[in-house]
Amino acid sequence: MPSKERALVLGGGGITGIAWETGVLAGLARGGLDVVASADVIIGTSAGATVAAQITSSMSVSALYRRQIDGTLAREPDIDLNVSELIARFSRIMTSEPDALHARKTIGALALERDRVFEAERRAIIENRLPSHTWPVRGADLRLTAIDAHTGMLRVFDARSGVDLVDAVAASCAIAVVWPAVTIADTRYMDGSFRSATNEDLAQGFRRVIVLQPMNLGTTSDVRPLSASSDVHVVRPDEAAIAAMTAFLDPAAAADSAREGYRQGYGEATRLARMWCS
Repeated sequence: MPSKERALVLGGGGITGIAWETGVLAGLARGGLDVVASADVIIGTSAGATVAAQITSSMSVSALYRRQIDGTLAREPDIDLNVSELIARFSRIMTSEPDALHARKTIGALALERDRVFEAERRAIIENRLPSHTWPVRGADLRLTAIDAHTGMLRVFDARSGVDLVDAVAASCAIAVVWPAVTIADTRYMDGSFRSATNEDLAQGFRRVIVLQPMNLGTTSDVRPLSASSDVHVVRPDEAAIAAMTAFLDPAAAADSAREGYRQGYGEATRLARMWCS
């Protein structure tokens, strides 16, 4: 039976969230804490799904960090939306609706209204971000979250799901209205953040949990906190990192976001090691 000792949870936060999380993980490793190598499970949502798929590939976290700061990231397609207002609207739906499925179905209906970008175009962007397009065969158990846009149900993809890794990551990153819902079999899936920005409750039962949370959207009403038996440490962007991450879908902001994450990760390494390695 797989160990339920250590869980690494990577939350959503757009392009700058990917950069910041990568920086935090690289900073932790530089400080002597390689959480990627020692995690038993890695749970990724949205931006965190991208990071999770990247760090479980053959590319080192330091190489992934360098890729964030070298200024060569591909630009996202232009979207004629006020994304900040849109995210605020989604957050209100998630936190004010007592029926969790209804809240997510409401967002799902918006996701299915219109595709502003072709699915194939968006999939190619995701594919280009991933060093490997196959599920890892060793190391931590990789779990990626998405939401069925029709039913509002949570889906957790892993190596046993029979779903292509690129499609699983694309589904987890499919911000409603911004990017197209992803077609897998007979269903279309949207961003896992529309249940929770981290879905950290999927780490229920793990003794030690580190959560990287670039953004807080709130949660729908069916998300329960982790048991008190879990030692949970959440790392969020500090004031300087928040300032660097404001344009969260702009690759031009990735380098500074990654550097701020690295600074935070390096500074947190000793504190987190006491919990993670005890």
